[in-house]
Amino acid sequence: MAVLALAALPAASSIAPTPVAAAPAPCSGLGAGGEYHPLPPQRIFDSRPGSAVNDVQPIGAKPATGAQPTFDIDVLGQGGVPNRPSDVLAVAVNITVTEPTAAGWLNAYGKGANGGLASIVNFTAGQTVPNLAITRPGADGDLTIRLFSTSASGTAHVVVDVFGWFSTSCNAQNGARLVPIDPGRILDTRDSGGPILSGASRTVPIRGAQLATGFPVPGGSDVVAVVLNVTGINQDAASRDTFLSVVPELAPGTAPSTSNVNIARGQIKPNMVIVPIGADGAVRLYNHAGALHVAVDVVGYLTTSAPNGSTTAGRVVPLATPYRVFDTRQVQWQAVALGPGQAEDWSFADFVNSVTVDGRWLGAQSAVIGNLTSASLTRQFSGTPVSSYLTVHPTNQPRPLVSNLNTTEGAPVPNLAMMKYGPNSTVRVFNLSGFSHYLFDASAVVLS
Repeated sequence: MAVLALAALPAASSIAPTPVAAAPAPCSGLGAGGEYHPLPPQRIFDSRPGSAVNDVQPIGAKPATGAQPTFDIDVLGQGGVPNRPSDVLAVAVNITVTEPTAAGWLNAYGKGANGGLASIVNFTAGQTVPNLAITRPGADGDLTIRLFSTSASGTAHVVVDVFGWFSTSCNAQNGARLVPIDPGRILDTRDSGGPILSGASRTVPIRGAQLATGFPVPGGSDVVAVVLNVTGINQDAASRDTFLSVVPELAPGTAPSTSNVNIARGQIKPNMVIVPIGADGAVRLYNHAGALHVAVDVVGYLTTSAPNGSTTAGRVVPLATPYRVFDTRQVQWQAVALGPGQAEDWSFADFVNSVTVDGRWLGAQSAVIGNLTSASLTRQFSGTPVSSYLTVHPTNQPRPLVSNLNTTEGAPVPNLAMMKYGPNSTVRVFNLSGFSHYLFDASAVVLS
């Protein structure tokens, strides 16, 4: 296979300002504000009749039409999330759309907020598509789920698993701070150990592990959770439609009840995961069917020690609503697809300097979290089908052998991404093959 040379980088594109962070609860001092509390993964909502959990009206499949109907779910008091709205700044939930009858998208946001133009999950008819989201509940603790489809009578089932929550400064219990790192691969079963078989698991050591970039994850017990980009590669001869669970521990003889990546046979699918670390310093990957290869990239970790002794570093602040930062299909961002073997830089300096709370600048930021979506991928040569991936990394680091999104021709592909900034709040996006349009919806920032 020919290696495509990296083209010369264009001048960094500027990001339009005006994002607004969610106002914190009116409590004095920083306290535990913006700190993360990992939870054992737990299902808190499922609309499917055979496995319903906390379903709401209309019971069963939810309408998904051009009118963008909505329904509300309660996340407070569910799966270990506190009951008091004043304690909870945001939740980390995996939202899965399954059995949709037509193509469309899903958005999730705090009840009473304006969901804006953002989408969290993009799907086509019959697909099962998950995506991780960090979102703030409304004042009453509810999330609003909005479903759109191209059908006038479309429906879809929705499943929600909770993985943790971020606290306000009112919360009495301290949590963990998020440390973004230069992304690095920690496991690729194609190179080590072979595929994970049906009903089997693979243990992935985290504390003290050395990434392919040479970065060592700290080995102390204060490292309580890890942020991973997990890619299922379901193209083995023995592959079947399956889903992958990423958990801190496995109960003997019991399969995990939550899912992180749903992968049809023949697909390559990523999903970001925030998972607690087990007592032995590792996490587990569990495959539910067939034979599945998995690639795991570490993009950050959570520690109960203040990073570098800072009072602010590692605190996560959600935006009031998801904010469309850029969309390369639009003329204000040049409307030019990123070509094969090419990269381009994005400057988030205006964005960073414009994030405000109650009209005041939020402060310096080390990373942004949001939904990165491959909007379209077209062929370089008309007779040759194309597949590709996008890699995002700080501009002052060499391109790592990791991927954020794996894309093919056809439907949009979303995945939550944590983008660590390089100098002057810049990131670089690389596209392997074909011509890729992509967009980014910011949902939270990480303070530095």
